[in-house]
Amino acid sequence: MPRESFRYPETRDLFKLLEETARRSAVSRAQAFEDFLLMSVCALSGGQMEKQYMQTVAKHTEGKKGKRGCDSIAQMFGEMVNMMEDSRGEMKDVLGDLFEGAITYGEAGQFLTPEPITRMLAKMTTADVPKELGHIPTVSDPCCGSGRMLLAVAEEHSHWIFHGQDVDLRCVRMTAINLGLRNLYGYVVHGNSLTLKKQLVYRTGFNLRGMIREVPLEESPVCSSARSGNERLSRWCGGATR
Repeated sequence: MPRESFRYPETRDLFKLLEETARRSAVSRAQAFEDFLLMSVCALSGGQMEKQYMQTVAKHTEGKKGKRGCDSIAQMFGEMVNMMEDSRGEMKDVLGDLFEGAITYGEAGQFLTPEPITRMLAKMTTADVPKELGHIPTVSDPCCGSGRMLLAVAEEHSHWIFHGQDVDLRCVRMTAINLGLRNLYGYVVHGNSLTLKKQLVYRTGFNLRGMIREVPLEESPVCSSARSGNERLSRWCGGATR
């Protein structure tokens, strides 16, 4: 895979701001990306994650106003929101594009499924889900990456409930941002879908304050201790479920 190769031309604008953030704050590109993700999640929480935001932004406040790392992060956030607004019809995954094209380069096998394939799989998986009055279907992805499969389903069924899980916290936060900015309701879990160990849960969807919030593990349906391990695993591996 070529270095710094992007599927979408607009992703390069985010990349330039990411590089500027790393330079201004004297941190690695990878660290700047991780901090950007966490600060974006906190910003979308509507003040519900203020402590985490302040701890993270402190690393990016050196320098003159307008020339600090936090200034380029704020600009990057605004650009990301605009890109997602402009591409709402097909829900482009610019975050995943940036992640794969400039952060991981596919290391550890982190090649995200191309979006045309996710759309095909979404149609194949959800086409025969019956419509029942008063029932909202749930779709789960046990290895969600940046949430592309969930976004592909949302293009057809935005009213469904979306569950994502991944062992990489960066992927968890990308998925939460992708869902939250589009006001898609669901849960995104940081955990291992094989061992069933969970570490963190984000709830997405507007709650009169914000679009994303961290919730206790027991509040997530997929983490409920009331279910047996086998029941929970089958819920995750079932794809589109009733």
